[in-house]
Amino acid sequence: MTVMLRQSLGMAALVACSAARAAAQTPQQPTASLELDAVRFYRSASTQTVVDGFGRVPFTLLDALTRGPDGVAAYRVTISVRDSANLELVNQSWTRTVPARMLSVARGSALEHFTFAAKPGTYVVELTVRDSASQRVTRQRVSLATYAAAPPVSDLLLATGMRPAGGADTALGSGELRKGGVIVEAADRPLLTPQQAQLGYYVERYSQMPETAAVSARIVRGDTTTVVKTAPQVVTFGSGGGIMRGMVDLTGLPPGEYAFEVIVKGHDTTVARRAPFRMGGMETVALTAPAAPADTFAQLSEAQLDTLYAPLVYVMTSDEMGIYSTLTVQGKRDFLRRFWAKRDPTPGTPLNEFQRDFYARIKEANRRFREGGAAEIPGWRTDRGRIFIKYGPPQEVMQRPQAGNTLPYEVWKYTRNRALKYVFLDQTQFGNYALIWTDDRREPSRPNWESLLGPEAVQDVERF
Repeated sequence: MTVMLRQSLGMAALVACSAARAAAQTPQQPTASLELDAVRFYRSASTQTVVDGFGRVPFTLLDALTRGPDGVAAYRVTISVRDSANLELVNQSWTRTVPARMLSVARGSALEHFTFAAKPGTYVVELTVRDSASQRVTRQRVSLATYAAAPPVSDLLLATGMRPAGGADTALGSGELRKGGVIVEAADRPLLTPQQAQLGYYVERYSQMPETAAVSARIVRGDTTTVVKTAPQVVTFGSGGGIMRGMVDLTGLPPGEYAFEVIVKGHDTTVARRAPFRMGGMETVALTAPAAPADTFAQLSEAQLDTLYAPLVYVMTSDEMGIYSTLTVQGKRDFLRRFWAKRDPTPGTPLNEFQRDFYARIKEANRRFREGGAAEIPGWRTDRGRIFIKYGPPQEVMQRPQAGNTLPYEVWKYTRNRALKYVFLDQTQFGNYALIWTDDRREPSRPNWESLLGPEAVQDVERF
């Protein structure tokens, strides 16, 4: 069961703290080192703990890689997870870029998210950041105990935004993760401002039997001083528990360091979970005020606009479909402006990172996955191109050329954020690979994929 707790405190929206977004801290709070935190959720079916980790990278650790109006800084993130026997269970790496102008934002930072699942035990999580310009390396570690059994409730995950996970718009944006039936724009120690002051939360309740509980939230300053408290809501949970989530408006909260606390009072137990956040003053609004964005569509011809529009089917919502073809040239420009403005992870800045990354993947997919023959299919329209554009490059790839009666095939494996496989088979033997099986429920699989692949190849896929 999902529980929505909504409370108006007479108080408007928040500064998102997603990756590549400058998130200034309160002026009194110095920052020079990495921050590393984790939020834990229990999965009874596998007796595992799912860990969502968050690393905050201060821009003071970075130097500009290139300069000028379009200059960037870049860094490489590595996450390592080791068990109590020092066996490395997880090793993930990726590269991020930041507009060089962001480096001058006072105490700015970027948020990096990672996730993994682990059996009961104690683990050491290490975050390493290597600056591409200076090659300077910075590390942070945290010791983490996973759940030995189902806890009463999970840790508290704070969020700068939430939206339903249903419908056509299911692609994750920058800084987003899927939890239960919602897509959460997660934030580690989020910063609010007087103009942007909503804060969301997500908590899971675990119970063997149906129960009724009173759920409330409060804002705490210091160790014990309660400055805001919501009225308890009586909630009925089914067998297995449920989800508690909501947004709270905190406009008018004075600047300072706070904790957000969710309290669940059952028949004979009361459990509370707490996470920190910051409220900035008007000086924070000035520090984070962005420049006006540039218009990238003003000078494009209709043919160029149509070329940019065609691949948007991969990220488009149902209510956006069927409109573009009915518009004038100016209407098409306006459509594309609105389309990308809705998905801009850093609204108001000259660069829309999601738009840039999307078209960069289109270009790369066309280069790598174009299929020949009479059809001459561009790379972005192929199955491999579609998966590449929607989810990025896979963390692992297994390529198998033709051997005996087995046709050429590839297996793509994603291990970051989700564990998924995609199997592509070249039935034509001319490099035209089609998706025949995946454990991703959002993509189709062919019912006869095992017979198409052959028993030995199926075993190969299962072992990979």
